[in-house]
Amino acid sequence: MTVGGGMLLILGALVWMHVQHQSAVERLDDRIAHLLAGVSLLTDTTEGALRDVATEIQRLAATPDTSRPRPRAATQRRIAGAASRGTTVQDIAATEEMSEGEVRLRLQLEKAHKERLDSYASMR
Repeated sequence: MTVGGGMLLILGALVWMHVQHQSAVERLDDRIAHLLAGVSLLTDTTEGALRDVATEIQRLAATPDTSRPRPRAATQRRIAGAASRGTTVQDIAATEEMSEGEVRLRLQLEKAHKERLDSYASMR
């Protein structure tokens, strides 16, 4: 009976180890399935984004840009002149087709330039 009990104990241990290994394999399969789903989602998203970028590049390439860039000095003079006439920053930005922040920056640069010229003139 001891040999039979020992064999039964060994057989039970082997069955228990087999069940543990099977559950570990199932957990690993679940993790691989989640990883595969994540990679698939990432691939689909990337493909869609690249397709959108390519479409936008083609659209921009198809429309010729006939407007020439404006000289900076002329733009600076127009902005400074409009501000001295009392035009609001929002109106200047709309007219010049630039952001309000850029208009404010150009106005600050113009003010600093005038102050620098005044300080040079006072040194003479």
